[in-house]
Amino acid sequence: MKILKAYKYRLKPTDEQVNLLYRMAGCGRVVFNESLEMLLSIARKELSFVGDKKALYNELNSLLPKDRITLAKKFPSSAALNKHLTQWKKKTELSFLTEAYTDNLQQRQRDLRDRAVKDWCSGKRGFPVFRTRKLAHHSTLRFVNFPKYCRLEGRHAKLPNGLGLMRYYQSQPIQGLPKSCTVTLDPCGNWHLSILCEVEIEPARTGTGAVGIDMGVAKNMTLSNGVVYKGVSSFATHRDKLAKEQRRLSRKVRGSANWKKQKQKVARLHKRIADIRYDYQQKATTEISKTHAMVAVEALKVANMSRSAKGTVDDPGKNVRQKSGLNRSILDQGWGELRRQLEYKMTWNGGLLIAVPPHHTSQTCPACLHVSAENRTSQASFACVHCGLVENADVVGAINVLNRGLAALESAA
Repeated sequence: MKILKAYKYRLKPTDEQVNLLYRMAGCGRVVFNESLEMLLSIARKELSFVGDKKALYNELNSLLPKDRITLAKKFPSSAALNKHLTQWKKKTELSFLTEAYTDNLQQRQRDLRDRAVKDWCSGKRGFPVFRTRKLAHHSTLRFVNFPKYCRLEGRHAKLPNGLGLMRYYQSQPIQGLPKSCTVTLDPCGNWHLSILCEVEIEPARTGTGAVGIDMGVAKNMTLSNGVVYKGVSSFATHRDKLAKEQRRLSRKVRGSANWKKQKQKVARLHKRIADIRYDYQQKATTEISKTHAMVAVEALKVANMSRSAKGTVDDPGKNVRQKSGLNRSILDQGWGELRRQLEYKMTWNGGLLIAVPPHHTSQTCPACLHVSAENRTSQASFACVHCGLVENADVVGAINVLNRGLAALESAA
C-alpha cells in the first residue's frame, strides 16, 4: 500500500539564502493577510455585522457548524483568490510581490481557503487569524513542483526563486517519491526542510495479541499486561529554569538586542522541552506498535480536560490554582500526540488502533463489571466492593479499555 511519509531535516542556508527566505516568507504572510481581509469583509457584509474586528471574530466563532458552512460558500475559492493575486501585484504598495515565487504565494491562499477555513467549518479551530513575523510558525514556504523546479541532489535541496542549492543535515535517508517540500522557521531561528514522500510499503504484522492503554499523569501509559511507561514530564523538569529565564526576559527592554538574545534562550529551552517529550513518544509508540496487533486507547478530549477553571467575574471558579497545576500536568503528558503516532504506526505495521469511550474505566471491575466510585480506594489501588478483586487501578483501567476495544471490534465484524 502507498502512504505519505514526511522527512524533516535542519537546513544550513547561507546568509544570502537566509535573507531571501525571510523575504519570501514575508511576502507569503502579506498575501495570506490580504486574502483573509477579503474574507472578513465578505463575512461582515453577509452577517450585516457592525463592530470592531475582535467582536467580528467572536461572532464568527460563535456560529453553529451549519451556519459556518453556509457562510463559507460565499467566500471566493482558492482559484478565485489566485486571480486577485495578479491584481495585487500591479498595485504600487504591493509591487514587491512580483519578486516572490508565485506558486508559493498561491499556496498560501490555498492554505487559507482550503485548510484554515475548512477547519473552522468543522469546528476544529477558530476562524483564521492574521499572520505575523513575531510567530515563527507563521513563516512557511511550501514548494509542490517536484521535480520540475524542486529536486534533491545528494545532501542539497534545489529550490526555486533564486534560492539555489541549499545544504541540509540528512539525519536519515529518504525513501519513496518526493511530492512536495515545506520550509519552516522554528522559534530558535533555525530553518527546517520537510519533504513529503509517497512510499510503497507492505504492512507486516510483526506483533501479536491485543493490549489496552490507560493514560495518566503519575504514569504516562499503563498497559493491560502490566507494562508501565512512566513518561518524561519534560516541562515539570525544566519548569523552574524556564520561569527563571522568563523573569529575566520580562526585565529586558522589549525590542532591544538583549531582549532578543534572552528571547532566544527562552525559545531554545521550550524547544528542548518539546524535543525530550517527542523523543520519548516516538520510542514508546514504536515499541508498542511493533509488538501488538491491536491497541485500544481512550478517546480522551484533552482540550476539555485541560480547560481553565477560572470562570467569570460574575461566576468565579473554584480551586483555580489546583486545576491550573493539573492542566499543566495533563498537557505535559502529550496524550493527543501519543494517540496520533500510534494511529499511523499501527497502520504501517499492519495493526489496528481503536479508540473507546473513557467513562468509568477506573471505577469498573473487569471481573464482575460492577461500577462504583468506592471501587477506587486510592489513586493507585482498586478493590471491588462487590467481588473483592484487588488490583492496581491503572492496570484495571487499561484492562477495561482493552475489553471495550475488543467489544467494539466484535460488533463491527
